[in-house]
Amino acid sequence: MSSFDLQDYGFDEPPPRPETPPVRRGFVLILFVLCIAALLVYGIPYVANRAGYAWEAGRSRAASEALAKLDREGAVGRASELFRMATTAVSPAVVNVQSLRERQGGGAMVPGLPLGGNELTRGRQRQELGSGVIIDKAKGYVVTNYHVVKDADQIVVQLGPGDNVNARLVGADAKTDLAVLQVRIRTPLQVQAEWGDSDKLDIGDWVLAIGSPLGFDHSVTVGIVSATERNDVLIADYESFIQTDAAINPGNSGGPLVDLSGKVVGINTAIITQSGGYEGIGLAIPSSLARRVVEGLIKEGKVTRGYLGVRLKPLDSSLAEKLKLSDYRGAVVTEVQQRSPAEKAGLKMNDVLTNLAGHDVSNPASLRNLAANLDVGATVPLTYYRDGKPSKVDVTIAELPASPEVASLGFTVRERDNPEAKGSSPTVEVDQVVSASPAFQAGLRPRMRILGVGQRPIHSLAEFENTVRGFDPGAGQPLDLIVQTRDGRVGSIRIGGEPTNSAPHP
Repeated sequence: MSSFDLQDYGFDEPPPRPETPPVRRGFVLILFVLCIAALLVYGIPYVANRAGYAWEAGRSRAASEALAKLDREGAVGRASELFRMATTAVSPAVVNVQSLRERQGGGAMVPGLPLGGNELTRGRQRQELGSGVIIDKAKGYVVTNYHVVKDADQIVVQLGPGDNVNARLVGADAKTDLAVLQVRIRTPLQVQAEWGDSDKLDIGDWVLAIGSPLGFDHSVTVGIVSATERNDVLIADYESFIQTDAAINPGNSGGPLVDLSGKVVGINTAIITQSGGYEGIGLAIPSSLARRVVEGLIKEGKVTRGYLGVRLKPLDSSLAEKLKLSDYRGAVVTEVQQRSPAEKAGLKMNDVLTNLAGHDVSNPASLRNLAANLDVGATVPLTYYRDGKPSKVDVTIAELPASPEVASLGFTVRERDNPEAKGSSPTVEVDQVVSASPAFQAGLRPRMRILGVGQRPIHSLAEFENTVRGFDPGAGQPLDLIVQTRDGRVGSIRIGGEPTNSAPHP
């Protein structure tokens, strides 16, 4: 009989495990992938959002605690106090300027580049509102924009509520849109604003605009300097505007742009707009330019500017390559005017001017501004490129002719009192005529009176300059003048273009 052995029946081995069916295994794998996908799609962004919220909440709490600490220490109040003190220092010197003139047409403002006037109509008179700032309390001098008081029959300055006084025009400069007024009072004014240094301004600096936008006196707006040396706006002959986002509206023209030290760093002049109102871009004449112009108007009744005697065009990359230059900063000479400092220095067409008196030239406007600010008679170095090679020459700065647009035609003009009627408007007469120049060949002679340009009558030097502004003889454009000789004969002269005229010979 055989014995019983448990090992024969495999009791020491575990029972075989059942195998998972393939279908169930695939289901589990798919479920796992879906869970991972859901975690990626919903879980991680949720966690990130909660973490970011917690981070921002933490920063907010930290900032609030820091501000509370600064407030307890008085720092927040001191920061606001800067704006209050700057306003208090200048605001009493800001005035409302009203110019009255006989109504000659509608006063509607054209959207695009309104220069800040707020025109109202009263009877047969047209009233334009602007702003101004007192810069000399002892003598009553007020700075404003030229376009605010242009052609005014009467100028009224509002020093305070109900305190209106008449003002006279001391001098105006249409090329920068600046004017100086003098109020007629028996006692000296009590306050004046101080000039600041606009050359120290940088992008991001705080500034305040004070004026009478839409007639609301002593309105203050705050912004930052958005840009400096804007010289491509083409609303004035000499431009180096400060751009700011401080709100400037019609009526702000002539008011001061103020830094946080309470100094005038600019004169608010224009806005860039499509609607006619504020859209975030305001322009102010920098104090470095305005102060020089104002001082010239007060001392001499005019502005003396330096003059090089060249016509220029911008240098772009294609022209720079053609002229064998690696850099396209500079100004290209397109014409050298006769008997000018540039001609005497040996400059020629297609020379590229890059530096004047130690200052880099980036474009034609910058060179014009640099030359204008130089003293007449000063000899300064000029760097230029010719045929791709650098050269340097000394040039002696001359005085800018009254109308450089016509200087290239060989004549200059001046303004004189009308000898026939004392107290009437002045006359414009030919000052000098260069021998063999286009003006001389056309029959123009010194001391001829200029009665009109084209179909427009001329009664002042400012009218003549405004009429011929933008005239380009290099493009073959003729200049038609109505002139009167010393013996009273009147005729027309065409300079440039086709030489047809009926000039009264002297």
